[in-house]
Amino acid sequence: MLILENSRLFQKMLQDLLVELNCSVSCVRTGEEGLKLLGSTTPSTRYDLIIASQHIFDKTGTKFIEHCKTVERNTPIILLTSEPNETLMKNARAAGIRDVFPKSNLTYLKSNIRYYIQGTNDFNISGGRVLYVEDSASVAHIVTSYLKKLNLEITHFPTAEEAFHAFSDNEYDLVITDIMLEGTMDGLSLVRMIRAHNSHNAKTPILAMTGHDDPQQRIDLFHAGINDYVTKPPLEEELAARVNNLIINKRLADKVRKQQRKLFNLAMIDQLTTCHNRHSLSEYAPKYIKDSVRYEFPLSLVILDLDKFKQVNDTFGHATGDAVLREIGKLLMATCRQGDVVARIGGEEFLILLPHCNIFDARIKAENIRSMIELAKPAGLNMTASIGIASLIPQHHEDFDKLFKAADAATYMSKENGRNRVSIDPESLEEAEMARASGQ
Repeated sequence: MLILENSRLFQKMLQDLLVELNCSVSCVRTGEEGLKLLGSTTPSTRYDLIIASQHIFDKTGTKFIEHCKTVERNTPIILLTSEPNETLMKNARAAGIRDVFPKSNLTYLKSNIRYYIQGTNDFNISGGRVLYVEDSASVAHIVTSYLKKLNLEITHFPTAEEAFHAFSDNEYDLVITDIMLEGTMDGLSLVRMIRAHNSHNAKTPILAMTGHDDPQQRIDLFHAGINDYVTKPPLEEELAARVNNLIINKRLADKVRKQQRKLFNLAMIDQLTTCHNRHSLSEYAPKYIKDSVRYEFPLSLVILDLDKFKQVNDTFGHATGDAVLREIGKLLMATCRQGDVVARIGGEEFLILLPHCNIFDARIKAENIRSMIELAKPAGLNMTASIGIASLIPQHHEDFDKLFKAADAATYMSKENGRNRVSIDPESLEEAEMARASGQ
């Protein structure tokens, strides 16, 4: 950072603020000193930010400003003033100064300087993957060379058909497409097909590019779902800025989506066993009930309670008890079909929701699980389970709680009758046998 400030006190305040932000700071008091310092820098030591007081517009700063406009064009300049006015703002804009801040609000100044220093570094677009669609070889060569300077990985296709096929099979950070393309699909159609894609990739940012700056075409493109627009031939700096913004926004969105998924898993998944938890069950169960009734397929519920589990914790400790639960959870998930819901609903209690499974098939499934637990010896211990099963029947009135109570009562029957066994809810069994007898 370079500070150009004639007040030693304010210069020291700025220097302390920047050092606090882990910056390397140089200070000068006049434009002549600043020009001399800039002249001694090499490309590898060029300044990332210049902070200048408003006296930069006096006679000692004129050459400094001109040098910054011609040589240091990529280095942002922040102007500090104690008396902002219209003339000063006009001069600042003409000099190419990025921002003007009052000296009176150091907190505001600090937050904005932090943005200049850190804001653009939160996400590095280097290595970003770009799908580029352009049928002009000469334009494609120029744009590709611009993008490669940003350390991006570019996949180029001359037609929208080829590009969409690649888009469907790969992940990209950005799509750049010309609008007028050879082939049966133009750029506008490609945009619409990407936005209609049945995956999170449908939200991939799209930068449209065309040689005809037609207002109606721009409106159509934005309605179709583009994120930004640039005319051909694009200015290198403008293209770089637009691409940078779009990819950074994409990565921010990806980060948010990952955080949402993580929060969802924390809310819905039992952290010890990785099975679903009670909260997750309350989300899924009503939907399974409705689908079972609407589409007339059987739905069964299995409740499993590990026998004498308290003795495991008391004798071997909770770490061993946790190991037992983890292994049982893995066993249950490994033996269930895709679409079944395995949940841990209590300390040593598990539940399995079985769509498209009648009471007879559920009994076979439960017996297999009971036998596997007995043979598994989780954490090296002999373990058994008492299991109860029930199926959704008209008497439950499409109420999951009633189905749950029926299966839970059956589990209690297994406990009462000696443990390590499977019991069936009598009403569920009676309903199933009547349906079988009537040929349904």
